[in-house]
Amino acid sequence: MRTHPTEGSDVLVIGGGVIGLVTAWRAARRGLSTALADPEPGGGAARVAAGMLAAVTELHYGEETLLGLNLASARRYPSFAAELEEASGQDIGFRACGTLAVALDADDRAHLRELHELQRRSGLESEWLTGRECRRLEPMLAPGVRGGLRVDGDHQVDPRRLAAALLTACER
Repeated sequence: MRTHPTEGSDVLVIGGGVIGLVTAWRAARRGLSTALADPEPGGGAARVAAGMLAAVTELHYGEETLLGLNLASARRYPSFAAELEEASGQDIGFRACGTLAVALDADDRAHLRELHELQRRSGLESEWLTGRECRRLEPMLAPGVRGGLRVDGDHQVDPRRLAAALLTACER
């Protein structure tokens, strides 16, 4: 992959964020001559993103159609992470650690209860916890936590490590 686009490339990827880097890496792995146009590949949102891969916790009303794609992506992510780590020789900080979403007040609690019901209607696994159960899982939570949702199927990645590994994989 070239980071300075020139004539003769099979693929020109505009933007070197995570999606652009994955696209460039995959194209190059398929034998295509690939160029990337970005003054600072691997920068941007990857430097400040939280790295949540939370198909279940981040479900929103009106996005039920998208849910199938999100869940399919979540199932495939561990093998993607392993492949990228092997190709780059770098750890991307992937963790299948689940998500704990907590309610700090009555409004938060109502919102999380609605989300929990939407998750259940959508056939997703999540568990409603009391404030005490949340603090048992995460002792540093404030004493006033009113409850929360535990979603064991969510994942996390370190976006800065991910971008660095993608850059290395692209260069190789």
